[in-house]
Amino acid sequence: MKKLTYLFAAILMIAALGSCQQDDSEIVLKKANTDYGVSSPVSDGEIVPEIIDGSNNGGNRTCAEVAEWFGTEFHYCGDRINYSNGQFDTAFPDGLKVTVTDGTYVAFEVMDYIMIADRYYKVGAVIVKGSNKANVYWYPDGSYGDSGLAAPVNASGKPSGLSNITFCLVEFEPELPEVVMVLKTYLSPEDAEYRYWAGTRGVGSEDNSLHLGYIEYDFKGEQTYSLYNGKWGDEIGMITVSDYMELDEHFLEVKLEITEGEWSFYESYLYAGTAEGYEEYLVLKEDGLFYSQFRSFPFVEKENIDVRIFKININELE
Repeated sequence: MKKLTYLFAAILMIAALGSCQQDDSEIVLKKANTDYGVSSPVSDGEIVPEIIDGSNNGGNRTCAEVAEWFGTEFHYCGDRINYSNGQFDTAFPDGLKVTVTDGTYVAFEVMDYIMIADRYYKVGAVIVKGSNKANVYWYPDGSYGDSGLAAPVNASGKPSGLSNITFCLVEFEPELPEVVMVLKTYLSPEDAEYRYWAGTRGVGSEDNSLHLGYIEYDFKGEQTYSLYNGKWGDEIGMITVSDYMELDEHFLEVKLEITEGEWSFYESYLYAGTAEGYEEYLVLKEDGLFYSQFRSFPFVEKENIDVRIFKININELE
């Protein structure tokens, strides 16, 4: 048996996923019709599929029709993704792995979550179409994966080969790590008599020897913070923090830019992790101040550059 795995970039998925809205006139459901109802095959996750009514005479169904049939709601609805000659014609988003066996049986797996823009999803329903009928596998609580999904059984006693598939997504709040960040970065050339520096201020600044403190990121889209000149200086730059999926890996991006003066970045030392973890880099001395052991921070960049970017896999956060 051949297994074809499709794992693509999330940016391509935007073209295939869209609104869950559909005009009421397009949904004419007839549950009393004996052509609709319980179907087969049952998935490996013991989900019994149903054949539902819809506006398309060829058997194609939409997420809006599925939502109406089951009396539920989807937060992100997919268009049909066609399957032919062992290939899909549109990519799936990062975080969603789809496998087809023998051109018929579908398995899917959500890698923790499907991230689109700044929202997180899992699978609420899958529409599996073959020949002129489609099976709908509905997951009332959402699903991270299932296998053995297929189109309805035809006259041969076996499921029809896969012709297209649609994923209907439901939003949820995953458990994401706590992220605080502390930065110290040098600005002046290495051979300068005095080396200027900049850093973050925030929690803990008031009793830190360098007035360094941590900023917090909550995984709710792009956020900006001030970068300050030295211990007591004014704002000198900007820190932009965002997160994104890339090849099923979740990354944190920390971008440093100068907004005041003509500086470039030299050695940059960044802590990113939990607040408790940051405490391991603090030393309390007799003067009552905490000294940040910034040279031991886990993320270091030393290239002389105008714009500094840290790209961090969230699994590497401390």
